[in-house]
Amino acid sequence: MRKIGILMGGTSSEHFISMVSGKAVFNAIDKSKYRVKPIIITREGNWIIPEGFDSVLPDWKLDPEGSNVSEFITEFSNVNKIKSHKGIGVAYLDCDAVFIALHGGEGEDGTTQGLLSSFGIPYTGSAVLASALAMDKERANYIFSQVGLHVPKFVSLEKKDYDSKKVNLNSVLLKYPIFVKPMFGGSSVGVSKVENPTSLEEVLRNLFDSTDRIILQEQIKGTEVSCSVLEEYKNGDLFINALPPTEIIPETDFFDYKAKYTGKSREITPARLPHEITKVVQNSALKAHQSLGCKSYSRTDFIIYNDIPYILETNTLPGLTEGSLLPQQAKSIGKSLTDIINILIQSTFHT
Repeated sequence: MRKIGILMGGTSSEHFISMVSGKAVFNAIDKSKYRVKPIIITREGNWIIPEGFDSVLPDWKLDPEGSNVSEFITEFSNVNKIKSHKGIGVAYLDCDAVFIALHGGEGEDGTTQGLLSSFGIPYTGSAVLASALAMDKERANYIFSQVGLHVPKFVSLEKKDYDSKKVNLNSVLLKYPIFVKPMFGGSSVGVSKVENPTSLEEVLRNLFDSTDRIILQEQIKGTEVSCSVLEEYKNGDLFINALPPTEIIPETDFFDYKAKYTGKSREITPARLPHEITKVVQNSALKAHQSLGCKSYSRTDFIIYNDIPYILETNTLPGLTEGSLLPQQAKSIGKSLTDIINILIQSTFHT
């Protein structure tokens, strides 16, 4: 049987979300087909790698606020024989392929992908360049615009220009309200809605404490949807399909971190859209996936205004819990989370 490592955790602000995804993948993977090893990267960047492929994950429910993640990792270390837990442990993996269940930061921006590539280890998801481009919202927007996709009007700011007073906030020619986002963030971590120029400076000052580049985008009011793309090999032939989109109805002001991960939203799959608009959304998701050079799978988020889908972002490592959007969409066409995991693993051996 193939030996598969499931990489979860990481040093990014999405550490908790990655732990939840990794635990879901570990529980759902077909262990009659694969020998499985969960590998946890701590917030400090240490790799916790069990010996062999008989390790177990604690049967705990991880708290949505992430309060018991450290205890979970400690218990994992106690119940398994750990081979390496200091520094980068990629040389100790002993895997045929790695399932990347990381989100954000070095797990999704091409860094981990480059590390695994340099050791010749196949992995799920997009390669280095596509991962880096998708994570950089400004550059991704330029690419989307070049291929005819619609994006909200945006402005990018850099910390060095802000600190040296080169930025005149009165010259930011965007219609309020606007969204202020970390350039490389995901899962809506660090996203703020700003109603007027007076509030902007404080939001920027706080956000620049933790990041060097920021993107400001005009709010577009409309229907929020998300559409995943899944690549699947059948008899050696590659099929790239857009899944039925999900309609997102947040209970909060917008689909922020809390709405995404604490149930503060309603999600309807398939989305309640006219057939022709559904097709436009699916074709736009496919075009976004292919224009960035994504591989294996992705998920693109949109706002539909006047029947036009505006891209918010493309995620190259979307969440994979039972309640995540991609599994919801796959379930609507008869594919289970176990099916998705198998499809993604098999794609790593067709590079």
